[in-house]
Amino acid sequence: MEMIKKHPFISTFLGWLFLFLSFGWFQMDGDVTICYLSAMALSGAGAYGWAKKRERIRKVPKDKQKAPLYLLGAVGYAGIMMYTFFHVKSSPAVRSRNEMVPFLFLTGALILYCIVLSIRKKWSVSRVILVILLFRAVLHLLVMMTGKYNLASWDMGRFFTNGDGHAGYIEYLYEHYFVPAQFDPREKWQYYHPPLHHLIEAFLLRLQTWCGVNLRVAVYNIQYPNLLYTMMSIVCSYLIFREMKLRKLPLILATAVIAFSPAFFYVGILVNNDMLSVMFMLLSVLYTLRWRKCPTAKNILKIALCFGLGMLSKLSAALMAVPIAVIFLYALLGRLKEKEYRCFWRYCGQMAAFLAVAAPLSLYWSFRNLIRFGVPLGYVPPSPDPIQYIPEGTLQRLFDFSFGQLANPYQNCREYFNAFNEYNPLIALIKSSASDVGILRFILGDWPGYVTLWTTVAVAAAALVMMVWILFGKNPVKGIDRVFWGVMYAVFLVSYYHFCLQYPYECTEQIRYAMPLILIGALFLGLGTKKFHAKKAVTYGISGMVLAFSLSTTVVFISYSVISMLGMVL
Repeated sequence: MEMIKKHPFISTFLGWLFLFLSFGWFQMDGDVTICYLSAMALSGAGAYGWAKKRERIRKVPKDKQKAPLYLLGAVGYAGIMMYTFFHVKSSPAVRSRNEMVPFLFLTGALILYCIVLSIRKKWSVSRVILVILLFRAVLHLLVMMTGKYNLASWDMGRFFTNGDGHAGYIEYLYEHYFVPAQFDPREKWQYYHPPLHHLIEAFLLRLQTWCGVNLRVAVYNIQYPNLLYTMMSIVCSYLIFREMKLRKLPLILATAVIAFSPAFFYVGILVNNDMLSVMFMLLSVLYTLRWRKCPTAKNILKIALCFGLGMLSKLSAALMAVPIAVIFLYALLGRLKEKEYRCFWRYCGQMAAFLAVAAPLSLYWSFRNLIRFGVPLGYVPPSPDPIQYIPEGTLQRLFDFSFGQLANPYQNCREYFNAFNEYNPLIALIKSSASDVGILRFILGDWPGYVTLWTTVAVAAAALVMMVWILFGKNPVKGIDRVFWGVMYAVFLVSYYHFCLQYPYECTEQIRYAMPLILIGALFLGLGTKKFHAKKAVTYGISGMVLAFSLSTTVVFISYSVISMLGMVL
């Protein structure tokens, strides 16, 4: 537990690495199982020896030396799980494992952990949140393993066709050993995107093939990086909530909203660059808050690195420049107001270092394409699918909230529903965050859409009320926090509306272009619970909504995974 608290991102990466090595990398039969279990045994022995030595150094009494026992129990449990996983077959296909096995084992481990905590009366806020985060990762793993890598296929394309889309982009970098395209990126669809995400995916493919994994098997594992980005984003959100002084129940509720938001599932299983850019944007928020409290060169360089890598993932990360600039400007003006000129110039030096790191990373891809191929800065291609065009006028799109638009719980797309293209950006934003365009509909029907839609609407409405009340009520959030979060909310919402109106296609009305709004909503829901903690009706009401929201997401995605798996078996 101490390791997780001190190094949350390292712990998250190690947890992801276990899932990837266990269920992603080794998609082969034969000696792989034995090799894996042998490696697990050796790792367990090493962990046992390290833990026992540490307890001897710390002079822990022998009757309290329980860490080695827990480690061995965990390794043994994982070994049984992996042995079962590799020996249960559901079909002769490449992905023929019974995907429910790891889910049941990992969920069983979490239940055992909860039972132990209950018996020993060791529950705490941090342990409740740990259980939430672990179960969320396991549920995401289940959805990935039972679905296809192109289940949510926005701009995906296909592998092995020398084609375009994100798949073609990844395949090109894989075949050309990570060298970006030496032709005008406008010649192939989606090649205009900055290359960081696609380079990571191509490296993962190359690493697997170097280790003997068949390329067609390796392709199925390209969702695993997005699993890591999602886990990192949720952990980062939790740390942001702590920076904003959320504790106890408000912290649990805010974290649960992020963890069980359907949007983080839908965007998290996409094989494009959205989730990577979201992760870096949230990291930028986290380190900006930390720099405000502790304005050191180390913290500002972390902001610069995250912002630059976000821009190298997707250009929409540039929106984070505005709220970051607000914090920087506030700090500079504050030093001038207090006549702390030495500190003022120190801040100027730090911000120069910020630009020295962030500017090359942010501008490299855009200026490279401008200089070599004449691609305009901020280039966005028109939609190649005219059936997604939205003909309605601006006023109708902004102000038409007729109830008929909610008759279908999924985001309307003429291509799939033979009705109309979703034209109201706000309704589309809510629908895409709750139920997407209906990727689960073809297996489960309409009921999951209604469940997730109305629970999402309830939580979003409560978050909006709390945000307005806290920002503009009798006792608003004081200081720069109010400006920072208000500006950030306005920037992403206005940018989303502008994007929808400038490019009137159904595919632009997606929550993936405004994911930080979910973070802001969850934060203010937690702040509202904290502010009105004395009013039991408010606390119980918000807690009930968040519980219903979390359970509905869990039920819907487990139902999808079970029915999908049974369909493959039958």
